[in-house]
Amino acid sequence: MTASGAETAAWEEAFATPELVARRQRTYEAKLLRLGMQAPVDGRTLDVACGRGDALQVLSRLGHRRLFGADISWGANSTEYRRLIADGAQLPLAGKSFERILCVHSLHHFRSFDEIGRLLAECRRLLTDDGQLYLIDHWGSPWLRTIFRVLEWRCPVYPNIARQFGAQLREEHDAIFWWLREWKRLYQELQAAGFSIEHQSRSATFLYLRCRLSD
Repeated sequence: MTASGAETAAWEEAFATPELVARRQRTYEAKLLRLGMQAPVDGRTLDVACGRGDALQVLSRLGHRRLFGADISWGANSTEYRRLIADGAQLPLAGKSFERILCVHSLHHFRSFDEIGRLLAECRRLLTDDGQLYLIDHWGSPWLRTIFRVLEWRCPVYPNIARQFGAQLREEHDAIFWWLREWKRLYQELQAAGFSIEHQSRSATFLYLRCRLSD
């Protein structure tokens, strides 16, 4: 993520709780398969704003190799992928060097469409001519906004995992609710950056996009 998207220590603490880590590991495989990332590719794969590397660990278990992650926050080294500390909108990597780029649950952390535009421009620069961009984030349904506001309440009867997720939501409140209001602008930014949408779908809470470079 970008410097403007760096999260608080309280957010990092909530994000790293064993319950939320386990939940991400349980759900990421289905999400990545929904995007069509079942089969490994010969080229390299980059996860921008990779966080703790949850998605990359899932891809490694699915047999993917030549995995790379980039995030502005420090993270432990891994035998499953190479990690660099870098701003997602300004990556020190060679152009046309990745077959796949993904950004999972992280677009809202960039906190403005100016930053997202720079991210998408970097993705275009880094992708091979036949490469693909994979995006997952929330979409702004009234139902989801209501659920998030309820989960933000400090309620002692909530299950522990709900309390931990609520703590995470409270720390990223401005970013997530900005995104839930403005998410549709992503389509304009993709077009402006030179991407066409190859596949899209929605679940009750998430938007899934698989994109290619426009002709």
